[in-house]
Amino acid sequence: MKIQIISREIIKPSSPTPNHLRNYKLSVLDQLVRPCVYASMLSYYPKNHIPTPQRLHKLRTSLSKTLTRFYPLAGRIKDNISIECHDDGALYIEARVHGFLSDFLKLEPHSKQRERLLPDKTEFFEAASPPLLLVQASFFECGALAVGFYMCHKFGDGGTLSRFIKDWAFIAYGHEKEALLPDLDFDAGCFRFPPSEDFKVQEPPAKNLRYAKHVTKRYVFDAIKIGALKAKSSSLFVKKPTRTEVILALIWKCAMNASRLNKGVSTHSILHQLVNFRGRVEPPFSENAIGNFVQYCSVQKEDGIMELQDLVARLRKGIKEFDGKEAKRLSGDDALGEIIRSSKERREISGRDNVRLFTCTSLCSINFYEIDFGWGKPIWFSVETGSYLNDFAILTNTRDGNGVEAWVSLSEEEMKHFESDPELLSFASLNPSVISLPRL
Repeated sequence: MKIQIISREIIKPSSPTPNHLRNYKLSVLDQLVRPCVYASMLSYYPKNHIPTPQRLHKLRTSLSKTLTRFYPLAGRIKDNISIECHDDGALYIEARVHGFLSDFLKLEPHSKQRERLLPDKTEFFEAASPPLLLVQASFFECGALAVGFYMCHKFGDGGTLSRFIKDWAFIAYGHEKEALLPDLDFDAGCFRFPPSEDFKVQEPPAKNLRYAKHVTKRYVFDAIKIGALKAKSSSLFVKKPTRTEVILALIWKCAMNASRLNKGVSTHSILHQLVNFRGRVEPPFSENAIGNFVQYCSVQKEDGIMELQDLVARLRKGIKEFDGKEAKRLSGDDALGEIIRSSKERREISGRDNVRLFTCTSLCSINFYEIDFGWGKPIWFSVETGSYLNDFAILTNTRDGNGVEAWVSLSEEEMKHFESDPELLSFASLNPSVISLPRL
């Protein structure tokens, strides 16, 4: 399916950033994020009574207003310690898709065509100071519209991304009282976790980083299968497991089996789950604190076979220990040292040949299907796990809110074993149809 770039422009904030806000300090957690890491989201909207040119105009003007509110996103990172907020702007692209949305959604989730609905961030790999926000609006022949964007992960985590997209949609919708939007806290991160001079270095261009060759597959767990999986995973230790616990445990177990079948031997496995600690520390951070407020909850599994009940129990114990230990340390006087030690430990573990590291995160607490720019809610949204990641899984809600979509990235060899695992396939469907749409 042909996708043609129609226009490219730099969108700047609708109002100049005040002088006293021109230098935005990163936190040490922001500093630790690699320069090539961009969080993404891609939403698909069906044909609407509002003409396409009007919708595109609304996206551009509302983005400009939103950048005034999220002023660091229009800036550029300097020396991995701050963002210079001189209103350089965000990249905005409009593209025409020569085809119908209903046909496009039939493509495989890892299709290169789907990636073309997102801005091409690789063109900035050699740039010393690339844009922090890249947006692409793609319109189909049927009148449908796809809105995709990349946000630099150094600026913020999933909570920050969620706040940005909600506020952008609120402004685009045309709500008269923008004062109803919550106050944003841009200083919380650098105040509690100030940047470290040890990381004040020019990071290598993204083109010099090694990218893992992997395959990404989409699996869908419906409400009935999730109920059955919970029943199978419950035990005396965890009588009522959550859907996130049982799905992550199953994916982790099947990934370990795939690794064992591929290598011929079992290896020591560690699962790192990203945890939003805004509300877990004392004093807690506001949910509208902007930046990176996530740490890893680590769970280990020694060699040998382990059942789902055991893995779920370990995941539950891991979160309890995180709240009891990690969260307290992050609340203490040596929080900065704790963050740096944790980062060094994870890098050391990931470099061991005898240890298998699997990373996961869940966005199920964020309802992206409520994102309405003024022409209705999306029929589907998808994420990119990141071309820099292998052994990774991300969970999102299905449209009805009752199911879960899991995007899993593994090496090509291990994915062959993973996608044929009978236990996985008894609870999940591999890339089912997104939605039934008339071919307009």
